[in-house]
Amino acid sequence: MAIKEQVFVNIGHTKRAHGLTGEIKVSIEDQYLEDFLKNERIFIAVKSSKIPYFIANVRGKGELIVQLEDVVGRDAAQVLQSKEIFLREQDILHEEERELEVPDDSLEYEGLTGFFILDKTLGEIGVINEVLEMPQQEMAFMVYKGREVLVPLNKQLIVEVDEEKRIVHMDLPEGLLDV
Repeated sequence: MAIKEQVFVNIGHTKRAHGLTGEIKVSIEDQYLEDFLKNERIFIAVKSSKIPYFIANVRGKGELIVQLEDVVGRDAAQVLQSKEIFLREQDILHEEERELEVPDDSLEYEGLTGFFILDKTLGEIGVINEVLEMPQQEMAFMVYKGREVLVPLNKQLIVEVDEEKRIVHMDLPEGLLDV
């Protein structure tokens, strides 16, 4: 009797630890939000394995904050930062089971989280930890030379996005990262 291999679907990713209790911010793709909310267990990619975690609590509007069972304290949550989130294929709802309408208000550059920024003049800048929505535009939140910085994401500054290599080639204004 052959054992059927699990098929997993990538539904989003973890962001940063939130607070001191072990909560973590997550970004779930719109089309999988209902699947995420109706499941009690998710799988998080840690090294080459998909580790199951039971969801203790979900709160927040837009940006979700999740408390996972057995993840206690900020240090435990930080280990799970910037990791892919999966559900098993059989945990994905069929179209006729869906109740929520999927809004299309996602950020234009949200998919660049985890990409590396390479500037035309400065060279390597770093990895985009999170894409934030600001009143005027979207901003890449990242660490540059030991400091947290915000880099504007817009068509004027982005030269090219290399999806395969996960690199954003940019031409940043002089002095932008010195602020």
